Amino acid sequence: MAYLLPLCLTVLLCMTGQLTLNNEDSVEVQLDRPFLYFGTWHTKLYLARNGFLAFFQPLLPDANPDPHIAKDIIAPLWTDIETNNTGIISYEQATSGNLIEAVTNDINMLFPGVNFSASWVFLCMWRRVHLGHDAGEANFRVLLISNDDDESYIFMIYDGIPPTDQVWLAGYSAKNNINFVNIPVHNITDLSSGTNVEIEGRWVFKVQRRGYDDCEKLHCTKNEVCVERSEFYGCDCSTNHTRPRAETFDASETCESSSGSLYLSRCQLFEAGYPAELLHLNDFKCKGKIEDDQVVFSFDNDDNICGTILKRNETHIIYENSVQFFGNGDTGLISREKWLNITFSCVYPLIQSISMPMVIEAKNGVVSKELSTEGSYEIRMLPFPNASFIEPYSGNVTLDVNQEIFVAVAVDGVDKRQIAIVLDSCWATPDNDMNNTHRWPLIVHECPSAKDSTVKVLQNGISTVSSFSFKMFTFTGQSESIYLHCKVHLCLLVGGDCAQHCDNEGQRRTTKRPLDFHDTTAITMGL
Repeated sequence: MAYLLPLCLTVLLCMTGQLTLNNEDSVEVQLDRPFLYFGTWHTKLYLARNGFLAFFQPLLPDANPDPHIAKDIIAPLWTDIETNNTGIISYEQATSGNLIEAVTNDINMLFPGVNFSASWVFLCMWRRVHLGHDAGEANFRVLLISNDDDESYIFMIYDGIPPTDQVWLAGYSAKNNINFVNIPVHNITDLSSGTNVEIEGRWVFKVQRRGYDDCEKLHCTKNEVCVERSEFYGCDCSTNHTRPRAETFDASETCESSSGSLYLSRCQLFEAGYPAELLHLNDFKCKGKIEDDQVVFSFDNDDNICGTILKRNETHIIYENSVQFFGNGDTGLISREKWLNITFSCVYPLIQSISMPMVIEAKNGVVSKELSTEGSYEIRMLPFPNASFIEPYSGNVTLDVNQEIFVAVAVDGVDKRQIAIVLDSCWATPDNDMNNTHRWPLIVHECPSAKDSTVKVLQNGISTVSSFSFKMFTFTGQSESIYLHCKVHLCLLVGGDCAQHCDNEGQRRTTKRPLDFHDTTAITMGL
């Protein structure tokens, strides 16, 4: 298999365009055939000492690398270059012969099926040049290639690049576009060891209209640069991009009720070979959305279920989905394509405890539990004067002994179509200590206490609101105030036996409890 490198070394012997350029100078070269570059035909170019070809006459400011130049420029290594006594800058054009044959073979081998036949080649070489005064010798070259079907390629070939502290750019740009397309490396020495065509030091790009149109649509941020990898254009990470959690693509997650979102770094994904437009959730129709430099994958229980799986274990309920990439979608016994699977979930504990003091006055109490990678919800206990549960008590309220009071316990921030709240037990104490052993039971095992015939469980385990009533009392010889406490848990309505049945004596009928009984919240209210 013959590649471009050995042939190009022999071409130097017959080059007619060997140059001697002063620092920051360029020379005008008339092209033997027009070259189509991102929709514009060019009949001449300017070969610059500082490692670039320009389709405009470079001025003094153009000698410095500028990622926002927005002009037609091809820059295999745009930096301060010195030739000293040994460096040679030379060029050659060909419309037939060995060079044409070599590049034709190379393109057809690198891109099978394109059936490409080169009709013109422009080759420029920088040999034994120095990057500044102290760096070692650098050798690189660039080829412009076209055929009679208006197809254009550029080859950038690096035979050895020394390290340097100078500012440099390697890639290409087009007029009226703000993004310079960088060769995707972080260190200058990687130019000669990296590749986008599986041959070290070789970088090949098709420079027709499509590529730069794709860059314009991507809207890469200031922390990203537009590059081409394996015929996909994407936003790669720039040198000033930070990576606080690079092992997980800087993942972060938010959860609320039955919805969840996963945020991933777009440039880190692309850098690893996973273009954002090819990623999806369990449902392949659910793609990510771009927000600044992140790809956001979201699901909810309305119109974007996206293949979300609802699970439960002995402590939590879990909404689970995954971000997936399966290369070309191979379905055979084996595959050598890259694949990606990032599973994320929203986790909710199913039992909670909450206290809400309300001495004499009817005061609401709310507890909000924020969980690191879990969702959050609120549980409230409210007193009402009657069974309509329309207006709760408020302000200063005096309740007579033996007066019936109605209590609602509600959970907010969960999906009411899937989750119910269950009153496991409720009791009263003479103070705001839910662990006080001096207590009066009101609800036991989800049913009215056998010790208090005034207790009625009005609703329990059928929605996000449960309620009960009892007649007011005081603790003999103690404060006239009482405090109510309830232990509650959340229950999955689908597949869960959330609503228990009580017999005439207030005892719960024995039923098999599903795995929906988890962590605890006690809620307290003073009366």
